[in-house]
Amino acid sequence: MFYSLTRTISSRSSIARVATRVFSQNVYTRERHPDEQIDYLKSIIENNAEDWTVVKNDVLSKQGNVTQKNIDAIMLKFMVGFKNHKAALSFAEHVVNSGDELSLGTINALLHLYYEIGKSNKLSKEQTKFIVDVHNSLHDKYKFLEYSTCERLLHALCIINEWEKALKVLDEIHLSSVPSHSAYSTLIATFFKLNKKKKALELIQESIKHKRPLLENAYEAWLDYILRKYKDKKVVAKHLDEVFSFVAQNCAIIPLDTANKLKEIYSSMDWDAQFARIRKLDGQCSCCTDKLDCLSLTNEEFALLQQNVKERLIVGSDLFLKTSPEELKRFSDFIEKTAPYDVVLDGLNVAYTVGPGNNMNKVKLLSTVVDYFLRQNKKILLLGRQHMMNWNKRMMQHIMDNTSFFFTDNLTQDDPYFITAAILSGPQTDIVSKDLLRGHKFLLKEENLRLLFRRWQWQHQWMVFPSKFNQQKAPLQPPLKFTPCAQKKNNTWHLPFEREILTTSSQINDGTPDLFSWLCLRHK
Repeated sequence: MFYSLTRTISSRSSIARVATRVFSQNVYTRERHPDEQIDYLKSIIENNAEDWTVVKNDVLSKQGNVTQKNIDAIMLKFMVGFKNHKAALSFAEHVVNSGDELSLGTINALLHLYYEIGKSNKLSKEQTKFIVDVHNSLHDKYKFLEYSTCERLLHALCIINEWEKALKVLDEIHLSSVPSHSAYSTLIATFFKLNKKKKALELIQESIKHKRPLLENAYEAWLDYILRKYKDKKVVAKHLDEVFSFVAQNCAIIPLDTANKLKEIYSSMDWDAQFARIRKLDGQCSCCTDKLDCLSLTNEEFALLQQNVKERLIVGSDLFLKTSPEELKRFSDFIEKTAPYDVVLDGLNVAYTVGPGNNMNKVKLLSTVVDYFLRQNKKILLLGRQHMMNWNKRMMQHIMDNTSFFFTDNLTQDDPYFITAAILSGPQTDIVSKDLLRGHKFLLKEENLRLLFRRWQWQHQWMVFPSKFNQQKAPLQPPLKFTPCAQKKNNTWHLPFEREILTTSSQINDGTPDLFSWLCLRHK
């Protein structure tokens, strides 16, 4: 069955790209890109045709991008994509037993098919042997395997519990890229299924380090492991706490299917398990009426964040790419002389939230925001660019008379200055900007630092919404009074989960996580 594969495998080619192009352009949008081959394939597959030699000849006789070289891979991907596994298995048997040389694209398609089948059914001995033989043959032929082949191979090896081989393939992926979310979660799920909890937990930490949050299959296997190993309700709840602690520590959001399963599990243990909403005003749960806590950064956590921001934005090279050493020195001296502040304003960001138009509207909004904090006796730092000095002289003078201010060169990217000034000022300093600051989290390479930055941001960032703007009231949204991450309080867990978004209406993204999709698990 497999002799042709071990004898020769066609070299890397554009088959995968061709398949993707044909599949995406001709299957899902064929109204705009008619393709006789794809239309014919769909009708044949729906009727479960099994004379595959005839089908292939008919496909090749029609117009389209399918050729003799790529037809097997494309047909397999097409059938798996439409979840017609019966037809796909029949065609796979035809391909494997044909004696023809198998291209790399066909091999990948077969691996993907067997993985999909194996999720719900035990694979046959022949299918299992195919996966193992592919693994051995590819590694005999190639010194390194490219990314997509490694991913397909890893998934297929996991479905037959060849975890040691799958781990080595994971290491191969790291040579050229970062493994996908699915690769990590599939291997983690395999470890839990094989009762190898220690290895699963080690790989979970690695996946988080590489910014690969767990998918539903990993959570499901983790929960199944606990339910399989422990029967006493109190012991089950204790070990489920370990799952929730992981979610809390990483500010993770659990998948919808996982939330449904947890609700079912806790209901069966006589807990009060309900879906809930969290009130944005104060973090109150709609079910138990408890309020989420504000998880303020400890002195040690803030010092760690402060040190890393200083190293990455000032000592590191990033800021020098966007400014001059002279300007940086002027900025550092200024901060040392004038800090600390109560509020740091991202002046240009605040002003431009009014949209396009004359500068008068921009300076009016900026002045209104400044006056709001002046009435609270706050010490304000305004960061902006030199061209703002050309705005209305009287109003700009009023702003500068009531703030500490630092204007960078017009070509300087001032965002790093804004963040650096706020963090270096101290843990009490708030910031005002509509920018969600995602790019700055990227500068913090370690995941724990990115989480600290996010928590700091939730607790200190004021947002500006010009649609609410009038001369008497500043259009400001204050920082959250709670931390929107999984928490345990009064023997009750609150867990955020991903929901299906049914509406297509546009919503303002103010950086606050979804507060409508939470799970409240309360011990009665």
